[in-house]
Amino acid sequence: MTDALERDARTLLEEYDGGGSPSTGERLLAEGLARAQWSGSAFRAWLRDVPESVRAGRLIDVLDPAAVVLESADISGVRPALHGFLRHDMDRSGG
Repeated sequence: MTDALERDARTLLEEYDGGGSPSTGERLLAEGLARAQWSGSAFRAWLRDVPESVRAGRLIDVLDPAAVVLESADISGVRPALHGFLRHDMDRSGG
């Protein structure tokens, strides 16, 4: 599942690098998560409170499974991948 999560994050980053852009709500979510506690329960709490406009975006498709991965026993590979992804998203927004 970690490999799939990393692949999905890379695909979305490539879309952003190719001219796609996260919505303002997605940027705010990424900024908050990049600074948040990295646990499955923390991710779930953040994701519960996102507006419908963010739920309709592509970022949520990457972050939703991240909570499951973060709750698993071996998360050594997912933290760097997700953190890099979220930092990249924030950097694109000028945050």
